[in-house]
Amino acid sequence: MMDDDYEKFEGVISRDEFERKVNEKIKEFQGLLTREGAISILASELGVTLSQPKDVSITISDINEGMTNIDIVGKIARISEVKQFVRRTTGTTGKILSLELADETGTIRVALWDDDADAASTLNAGDTVEVVGAYAKKGLNNSLELSLSRKGTVKRSDAEVDVPVKGPEHVEIASLAENMYNVTLVGVVAGVSDVREYERSGRSFKVCSLFLRDNTGQVRVSLWNKHAERTRSLSMGDVVRFVGCHTKMGLNGVEVQTNSYTQFETNPDIDGLSLPTIDADVQLSELSTDNQFFSVRGVVTQVYEPRSFFRDDGTEVMVGSLEIEDGTGSCKVTLWEEKAEILSTLAPGTSLCLEGCRAREGLDGLEISIGRSGRVTPSIPDEVDQDVPAEGLARVVEAKDGALKVASAHGRFTILTDVEFEAGTLVRYAGAVDGTQVSASSVTRSDEHYPSLDELTSPPRHAIDAVDAGRLVSIAGLVRAATKVREDCILLRVDDGTGTITGYCSDGVDEGREYAFIGRTIDNGVGVEFVSQDLQPIDAEREAYRLLEEFGEYD
Repeated sequence: MMDDDYEKFEGVISRDEFERKVNEKIKEFQGLLTREGAISILASELGVTLSQPKDVSITISDINEGMTNIDIVGKIARISEVKQFVRRTTGTTGKILSLELADETGTIRVALWDDDADAASTLNAGDTVEVVGAYAKKGLNNSLELSLSRKGTVKRSDAEVDVPVKGPEHVEIASLAENMYNVTLVGVVAGVSDVREYERSGRSFKVCSLFLRDNTGQVRVSLWNKHAERTRSLSMGDVVRFVGCHTKMGLNGVEVQTNSYTQFETNPDIDGLSLPTIDADVQLSELSTDNQFFSVRGVVTQVYEPRSFFRDDGTEVMVGSLEIEDGTGSCKVTLWEEKAEILSTLAPGTSLCLEGCRAREGLDGLEISIGRSGRVTPSIPDEVDQDVPAEGLARVVEAKDGALKVASAHGRFTILTDVEFEAGTLVRYAGAVDGTQVSASSVTRSDEHYPSLDELTSPPRHAIDAVDAGRLVSIAGLVRAATKVREDCILLRVDDGTGTITGYCSDGVDEGREYAFIGRTIDNGVGVEFVSQDLQPIDAEREAYRLLEEFGEYD
């Protein structure tokens, strides 16, 4: 700014007070503000003019550090979301939004705070805007940027700015080096880890790693919080583009770090893009040690208890294994560290999707290994997401308040109609489906052959080792494991003493408690699973009396 930062403040505040207030500003913004930026804000608050008494309308290439009262028109090339942070000195919440402004001479970052950030949140890339009353300072990564003075504004403009807004050129993975900033990276997902959650200084964070590959190499990318959450919907083979990330040196070479300002695009439309093919859904019969970072689908045939051992450095490591088959062959799968924890939720017959796999020779032949860079997720059957049929047959359970509560082979649902029928009546309906409701266009009595109401609401109780696919059954057993695999889907492992079975439900259940399930059994190609339509906790005393009655030992 100038040789003596205090010179313009002399006679307004003391030098000690000046230094104290500057340091307070820097702390208040958690290191997001440089000393020059803090001095500019303090000058604005105290009415001190640092330079340039009149507003100056200039181009981006004319901007130099220390300039104030800048007016400039440009087109938004990129814009971030509004980010919240807590000021350390006051404990109050602040907001920041950044945008990249472009004109015919170059680009510059504009940082907007609090109310200015909220006001700019309606802007989009490609908008032409006028920035009024800004000052220039060194910001992130020591790059020149603009911030608004107290009376500064950013607003849309009708001015013509002849700058095409296009995606920045991406860097090839082989060209990445330590301490590169504002990097654009494009690649195909070769592996993605589970999202991990942890706390630090009383705040919760989420983190995930994915492995990105292009025609020149492969790199690890770390994603945080909202970006980490988005990886839950990623699959191997998806193309992603990151705009505005940076590099650092990791344990195994250069790694890429994202932040809240990074743009994260999935399967973008990029002309002329050429990327390698990832081995997705490899058949077990075709597996070889050449397969690295591949995905495979299979059904669990055997689950082994995990075990722990200690590395040479004294750290404890958990490892477990299971066996799968896919109709073409079978293979042992070794799960490392936190991946082994999923074993407690699995039963023979569970369908799995394994991503980020590596094939290697084990003691008993070829096997699959999955570590932190991989992901193990149950394959949710299509039946879980099947909507109520828009037309079909159902038995009336109850008629009340302009609606029919009905039961069918697809489960229980509601038909909205003014027509009333007695309980047990078989009806044929048609209408528009909304979740578990059908707004009926027609409802008529039917004499067709169909299971009775008792068979639909109280199907026969089956032992797990005796169930077969394609039936509506009642299963009672102890829930050994309940794992949320999707917001509306819980994976169950149920044990009734005769065997275990994998099931799926949407309602909350407690591990270690017994339930009676009504559901439809399905064939996953190797074994039988069930999709719950209704469940009730079992009262132990009542269940004991039921068994006594069933076997004629209670009068």
